[in-house]
This record gives sequence, C-alpha cells and structure tokens, in this order.
Amino acid sequence: MRQAWNRYAFIRFVVFMSLGIVAGTFLPDYFEIILLLFSAIAAMYLSAQFFRGYQFPSFQSISFAVLAFLICFSFGYLNAFWKSEKHDEAHLLKINTSEIEAFEAVLIDAGKVTEKTHGFKVEIQQVLFGGEWQKYSGNAMIYFQKDSLSENLKYGDKLLVKSRLSELEPPKNPLEFNYKRFLGFDQIYHQQYITSGNWLKLDEGKGNLIMAYSIQTGQYLEGIMNEYIQNDRSLAIAKALTLGIKDELDNELRNAYAAAGAMHVLAVSGLHVGIIFLIVSTLLKRWRNRKRGRIFFAVINISVLWAYAFITGLSPSVQRAAMMFSFIILAQAMKRQTNIYNTLAASAFVLLSFDPFLLFSVGFQLSYLAVLGIVFFQPRLYGLLQFEFVLWDKLWAITCVSIAAQLATAPLGLLYFHQFPTYFFLSNLVVIPAAFVILNSSLFLMIISFWDWASDWIGFLIDHFIQIINYLVFSLDYLPNSTIDGIFINTPESWLIYIAIFFIALFISEKKLNYLKLTVLSLFLMSASICLRQYENFQEKKLIVYDTGKHHALAIRNGFSQYFKVEDELAKDKNKLRFHVYPSQLQAGIADFHPDHFEPENQKELFEDFHGLKLAIWEDKRIIHWHQELDKNFTFKEPIDADLLIISNNALEKPEKLLEFFKPEKIVLDASNSYYNIQNFKAKFEEENLDYYIVPEKGAFEWKL
Repeated sequence: MRQAWNRYAFIRFVVFMSLGIVAGTFLPDYFEIILLLFSAIAAMYLSAQFFRGYQFPSFQSISFAVLAFLICFSFGYLNAFWKSEKHDEAHLLKINTSEIEAFEAVLIDAGKVTEKTHGFKVEIQQVLFGGEWQKYSGNAMIYFQKDSLSENLKYGDKLLVKSRLSELEPPKNPLEFNYKRFLGFDQIYHQQYITSGNWLKLDEGKGNLIMAYSIQTGQYLEGIMNEYIQNDRSLAIAKALTLGIKDELDNELRNAYAAAGAMHVLAVSGLHVGIIFLIVSTLLKRWRNRKRGRIFFAVINISVLWAYAFITGLSPSVQRAAMMFSFIILAQAMKRQTNIYNTLAASAFVLLSFDPFLLFSVGFQLSYLAVLGIVFFQPRLYGLLQFEFVLWDKLWAITCVSIAAQLATAPLGLLYFHQFPTYFFLSNLVVIPAAFVILNSSLFLMIISFWDWASDWIGFLIDHFIQIINYLVFSLDYLPNSTIDGIFINTPESWLIYIAIFFIALFISEKKLNYLKLTVLSLFLMSASICLRQYENFQEKKLIVYDTGKHHALAIRNGFSQYFKVEDELAKDKNKLRFHVYPSQLQAGIADFHPDHFEPENQKELFEDFHGLKLAIWEDKRIIHWHQELDKNFTFKEPIDADLLIISNNALEKPEKLLEFFKPEKIVLDASNSYYNIQNFKAKFEEENLDYYIVPEKGAFEWKL
C-alpha cells in the first residue's frame, strides 16, 4: 500500500497546497507567521537534503515527507495571500468608493450583452478622489446603458467614466447565492451602472495583445455562424458548444438541458477539448507509437488544443482543459513511468500555482472530478458487460462514461444545484455523439466559409440537426420524474458522500472489507447529519421578511408547514423567487414550495383584513401587516399593542401617524418601501426610541420563537 501511495506524489502535494489556499483565503491574518514558517521549513529541507542518507533512513523519509507537505501548505497559503489584490494598500477597498467623482478604466474582457446593458469587467487605473487624481486600482464590473456608442465598446478600450463605484454587497437572504464572494475569487469587489453620456473613450488597444486577437478571432467566427445558421435556438447551441458564447441561451433551453443532465455540453470545457484531442489523435495515430513520431504527435496535438482555446477567447474553462490534456500528452510522449492520476494532479498543481482561486471555481471542481471518475470507474463498469455488435458496444461505452462522470460529480451537483437528472444516461447517449457532430461540422463550416454554396448547406444541416437534438432533450423533460428536484445537502454532508465514494474506490481497488465498513460509516454520518437538521427544522418556528428588491415577501413557518405571501408581480418572476427565496425553503425542508409552480392563491390565508390592515395572532404574538394606505378618516380609540408591525408599499406616509394607531414592540420596513420614506421613518423612529429593522439595509428579517 505504501509503495502504491509513493506513485501519487503530486496528489499529496495538491492536497496540502489546496489546504494552504483555503487557509490563505479565509485566514489572511497569519501571513507573517506563515512566511516565517515557510522560510524556516525551506531552509530545513535544503539542509536535510545535504545530509540525506547518512543514518536513520526511515526517520529521514518521514521527515522529508512532513517538510515537503508543510512547504506545499505554506506555498498555497502565501500564494493565495499574494494573489489576492485586496491586500494591496493602493486597492480601491482602502478608500470610500462612494466618494469617487470619476475614474479611468480599461475593459479587460469581451463583455456581455443583456436586454438593457453592455457589461464589462474593467481594470481601474486611477480615480478622481477628493478633487485630485490618485493611483488607486482594482477590478470592477461596469454595466453601460445600452445605446449606439456602448455597442462599439471592445476589449482593450480605455475610458474616462464620471461616476462613483459601489462595493458589492453580501447576500441579503438566508442561504442566498453569495455573488460578492463569487466575484471576489476573480478579484472583483465593485460594480456600477453607467448611464449614457457619463463616459468618454480615451484610447484603445490597451489590453493584452494575445487576448485581443483571441477575442477578435472569436467574434469573426461568430459572424460566420450568424450568417449561415438561421434558427435562433440552433445558433445559440452552436455558439455555446463551439465558441463558448452562452449569452443567447434562453432560460427554457438552459433548464431543459440542465434537467436532462446535459448542461455540460453547452459549456466549452473538457468534453469539447477532449473531442478535439480525439480527432487529432485519430488523424495522427500512425505517429503516436513511433520513437521519433511521439514528439511530432505531442507538438501537433498540443498546438491544436491551444489553437482551439485561442478561438474560444481563452476562457478559463478551456485553458484548464487544454492544460490538463497537455500534461497527459506530454507524459505519454516522454514515456514517463507515471500514472494518469499523478499527471492530472500535476496539471492541477500548475494551474493552482498561477491562479490559486481556481480551487473555488465550480467548473474547476467539476472538471477534475469528472475526469477522475471517468478514469477510475469507466473501465471497471465497461468490463461488466461485453457486446459483439459494435453499435451496442459503443452505446455501452458512452453509458459507462456518463455513469462514471455522474458518480464523481453528483454530490457537487446536489450541493450547488439541488437537483439530480434521472435520465442522464439517456440524454448523454444523445448529446455526447451530437456534440461530436456539431463541433466538427461547425469547425468545418468556419474553414469553408469562403465557399458560400457549401457553407449554406452545412449551415442548413447544422441548424436542423440541432433542432432534432433540442426536440429529444425537451422530450426527456416530459418523462415522469425526469428530475429529482428540491434536494438539499450542506457542505459537510457533500464531503461525507465523497469520502464514501473514495472508500468505495479503495474497496474496488484493494478488495479489503475495512474500506467497505468505512463507506457505510461515512454514509451513516451523512444520514445522521440530515436527520438532525430535519429534526431541528421540525422544531423551528420562524417568521422571515425577505429582501427581494422593491417587492414584499413574507414567510411564517411552523416546522415543515408555512404560510408564504408575496406580491403578485413577484410571484410571476420565477427567477427572483428561485434566487432570493428558494435556498432557505430547501434548507428548511419546505416540500410544498417550488418557484416554478408557486401560485399565491393556493396559500391558506393566515391574516384577517381590517380596513386595509392585515392582522394575525401567531404563537400568542400579535402581528400587523400595514400594506396599503388607510382611509384619512380612519382612527382607533387608542393605540393597539403589537408584537410585530410590518410596513410595506409606502403605506405609511407620515411617521407621526404610526404612534397614533399602534404601540409596536418591533417595526420592520421591508424592501417595497421607497428610500426617501425609509430615511424619514428612521429619523422619527430614533427620535421616539423605537425598535426598528430596515430590510433593504440589513437584509432579510428573521424572527424566531
């Protein structure tokens, strides 16, 4: 066993470096200690190398291993700290960006077009702050109002922008997606919307030359596809699959592919780079095993892979996949006595050395897990059945690939996306061969685009072929129980599932019963964690006023049952419900709520209407929801006691009237109130020493009983 583990040196290095990256990201205050530790350990390691082999070989082996792992951990920590721009004293986070008057910025990506904006990632170079230009820098997301001028913006343009910058805000609802942390891993901490007339183009061509040519090439090839593929959905699929352009995919199309377990086809990554690798390997097969031909095979294959990465805009996912396959090709060409696991770990080590925050990328995690799953499980699954008929054999091979990849990535899919595609093995029988056909035919279309007659026919065939594939994918969605939705697991539970999968792999490999026992123990702990969480949910009684942006949303829970009330306009916006509300509903185990099927009129009314007020008694607590203006002549003989008063829709015009009507213990102003009214109310509430809570400022209000 020990000798077997010695073959996986880079796997251990990556594990310890990853631990260091996590520590360096979330525990940055120990930088000086880790730097001193790294220096001391490096000196000890070099000294130990000098005296290596004199005595105590067993002790030396353990010492070298411990020192090497500590070096990897320290390197990961220091690399994460150094690569995090927010530690720079000249970073935008060091000043109050709301006081910025103007700034100079360079556009550093290809941009994303929406219905109303042109969004770009920008690099701020200097800011007008306190009446003078100062050298503060950082990255930001800038959304320009859509007009004829912003349509012409491109990578490398340098702009003068008259505006402040807004720091990204943390999530304002329970378990809501943390967009601030997500962009923070990409060194983006600010954003701003810029209206027309508040920016001026100063220069162009200020970006990286290779990236600029890559984006221009991709845009040129996109123009070819626009010309010859007519159907909008076929064009969107072809662009996403070939060039990695996903902006034109509509929500219905995304949801259908996600539900079928085929979303990976629409994200240019390992599958697509693998197809290119397969094509080139097949064409150069005769050179692969020749002594002198191996180098030629490696050079051509790697060159083609990176050329494909170039035309897709050098996106991180394609660079990651190209790097992974490049290591595999080099290892094969040099006939190194290594294994695929060590080679994959070496590629991950290099990628994380350049960008440690890739570790937190869902794409990075899924890519490597999928490849590891395919490498280990696919051959073993494939060997279970033998088919003489070639077609059945190929179908079984693809099915084994699908099952192996799904087994390795399912826990992350449950953690991030809360669903499991039941018919993934069927969809992959369709979409994987289809991806091969579409990618090859699209690349062929680009090559022969100078020949209009042939291009028209190729474009026509691609268009109708994709329409057939879309029909099949949508058909899977209509099958009974096509997707198991609404699954919630937390991060520790996902780790326990992966530990179980790891022990299953060891059991398959080593044939030792103890590994099977450890698998059962891991699954038992995972099940116990879920049961404990559900028991806590069953005991919980909570009221939540959500922050959904300009709309009212209220949930009152008692165990697994709840009353949920939202405005009609918000009820129709399924995306907002899914983003702001659904995560906390999943965590609480509320089975009868789903954003796609929610209808407000089906909810049992908890409140009683009283002259425009909504009144409820819940757990001996008096709750009043003031959601509309009262009649001017309406009054009470004396103020009513209330444990909780919720004010929505600017129902209270004058804060003085509140104390004429009510004596509240707690006041909540939700997101449907205007900013102007909220500021007026705050001043009055503080003057009267009232206990109040502002949802748009503090996020969702949670009241536990």
